[in-house]
Amino acid sequence: MTLLVLILSKTECIPGIISDVVAKGFGDPTVIDSEGALNILSDSNVEPMPMFGGLRFVVGRARKESKTLLCVLKEKDVDEVVDIINKHTGGIDRPDTGIIFTLPLNRVYGLRNPESED
Repeated sequence: MTLLVLILSKTECIPGIISDVVAKGFGDPTVIDSEGALNILSDSNVEPMPMFGGLRFVVGRARKESKTLLCVLKEKDVDEVVDIINKHTGGIDRPDTGIIFTLPLNRVYGLRNPESED
C-alpha cells in the first residue's frame, strides 16, 4: 500500500479530484485545510531566521490557504490518481499549483483486507 499526499494551492480543484477518485473506486481520501509556512511567518510578529527574513518580501504574499489530500492506494493505482489530479489542475507542475509525493506503507489498519489489495 502507498500513501499519496497532495498539497494543493489550487483549492478549487479539490471537489473534482475527490469526485473522480471516489467514482473510480480508489477509496475515500481525507482532506485537511493547510497553510504554507511563509504565510504564517508573514502574519506573525515573530522574526524569521535570517535566511528566511527577506524571502517573504521576495515572494510576496503566498496563497492564503491550501488543501492537503491523503489517500491510501494500491501501488498500481498511484499513476491513475496522479492523472486525475493533473486533469483537474491542468498539471501539477504548473506554477502555484501544488506538490504530490508518495510514501510506502508497511501496515494499514482500518481498511478492508489491506494486505490482499496490493
